[in-house]
Amino acid sequence: MNKEILKFLNKIDNPLSVNRLLVSIFLIHKEIFVVKNSLIKNLLINKNDSLYSTLQEFSNILDKHKQKLCFEPLLELFEFVISPSDKLINGAIYTPEKIRKYITKESFFQLNTNRYENIKVVDISCGCGGFLIGATRVLKRKTDKSYKEIFEENIFGTDIQGYSVERTKILLSLLANDEDIEEIKFNIKEEDSLLSTWDKNSFDLILGNPPYVCSRNMNDETKELMKEWSTCKTGHPDLYIPFFQIGYELLKEDGILGYITVNSFISSVNGRAIREYFEQQRASLTIVDFGDEQVFQSRMTYTCLCFIQKNNNGFISYTQEKSNTLHELKELAFIEEKYEDLDSFKGWSLSNNTYVREIESRGTPFGKIYGTKSGIATLKNKVYIFTPIKEDDKYYYRDESTPIEKEVCKDIINSNKLTKYDNFDELVEKIIFPYKHNKEGKPLFIEKYEFIKKYPKTYNYLLTQKELLSTRDKGNGQYPDWYAFGRNQSLELRKEKLFFPQLVKKGFKTFYNENENLYFYNGMCAYASKKELLTLQTIMKHNDFWKYVENKAKHYASCYYGLGRNYLKDYGVL
Repeated sequence: MNKEILKFLNKIDNPLSVNRLLVSIFLIHKEIFVVKNSLIKNLLINKNDSLYSTLQEFSNILDKHKQKLCFEPLLELFEFVISPSDKLINGAIYTPEKIRKYITKESFFQLNTNRYENIKVVDISCGCGGFLIGATRVLKRKTDKSYKEIFEENIFGTDIQGYSVERTKILLSLLANDEDIEEIKFNIKEEDSLLSTWDKNSFDLILGNPPYVCSRNMNDETKELMKEWSTCKTGHPDLYIPFFQIGYELLKEDGILGYITVNSFISSVNGRAIREYFEQQRASLTIVDFGDEQVFQSRMTYTCLCFIQKNNNGFISYTQEKSNTLHELKELAFIEEKYEDLDSFKGWSLSNNTYVREIESRGTPFGKIYGTKSGIATLKNKVYIFTPIKEDDKYYYRDESTPIEKEVCKDIINSNKLTKYDNFDELVEKIIFPYKHNKEGKPLFIEKYEFIKKYPKTYNYLLTQKELLSTRDKGNGQYPDWYAFGRNQSLELRKEKLFFPQLVKKGFKTFYNENENLYFYNGMCAYASKKELLTLQTIMKHNDFWKYVENKAKHYASCYYGLGRNYLKDYGVL
């Protein structure tokens, strides 16, 4: 969709005005001049309407870019004009038509029935109704029912946003316009699905794209509601996790759930409880993993398709595929695994489970030999970390007018950048370090009176950043004082350490160092004796280590993999 079109719509704050504008343009472009449906009639803009000039302006922009507002562009625009804050908190995102069609077609096919008149289809995070539109079209082809009958007897939906519910009703009404239906009783309701009021075991098909909200962006109310679902009892689960459980419990026996969702549940700590749930239910689970492909252009999100049948099959079928080469499920090459052959606690290694089990059963687990840590987390690195433009005996200078006492600074590197530099010294920066250490090397926060006395220039600089620092943790951070780091991780003194990136490609670099005053951020570090760390440095160059990473770790774009501690701790070191 053209940027000028999107920018124009984005300036309109009132959801009702957006609805009226888009519906009116759609009917003009479709040359529909007679409308009986009361919902649609009430949205039309006429020449005496205050929005008429806006309608003309929008029409001119569409004509300029030769954009005809057919059904799919209309749906996409309705999804686009959801407010950015709602997209962040509620996880709304437009699902490409090709993906919706594929999920819908395969879900109907797996139902394995020729009697469609009485089946019930629901989307419990329906947005503007894309999946429900697709399901309606299938039912219209496969039955003799009218749209009105399908909407009132077969199609159900829920969304947390009232304006999305309204837009779903609008789009379904437009879909049925040829039947001249004056009134339709929809089963689409505004509701938080974490408080679902649908009866369990009620639906034959559940389709959708569960909300993409990470735990740090959830409000307190949502976090409390998440605790009510057993699939959210481990880690810090994202919002899509309980939608598996909610959906599964709403399915009838042998019913089908078809989702596009984040693929991290396959191996992450946050997904441990949902993996255990699937194992307990012995659900038939089919996963089409898109790997490092980013299906949603507006999100850095790695996704998969999940088809779940409510039975006691006890198998997981897994394959990796690109979205533009999707075929019928029966034509894809799947690896089949029994739940009892997988480790739900550690994570499912589905792409080459036999190889992973072989590596993890040998030698000593990585986690028994090596400690691993993520780097310092200030939560506002640009305040604390800098490269001096010059120095003298007493100060480093952030800029010409900002001296920082040398004694309050430590050396620090971004170990994620190891692969970009041949000269390690080029990586070294300075970090303002408001901590000291006791005899055991444990960090102690420097209290304000001492900090001001010893480092007045640095304190004055930090005062200029106080407002910015106050935005950390959404203003709710509990720190020893306002200038403390956001987290206390990786502040202790360590001598022998091996730095490596957290996101790696084959052939990535590591760096061994013995400077206890050298710290790091963003990447990873392993701790052990010098001998063991030098051995690890050699191990990480081996082909079998990389093969393990490819089959165990989380896959990112451009052939990168994540080397978090949970992906390394079970690697068998010989």
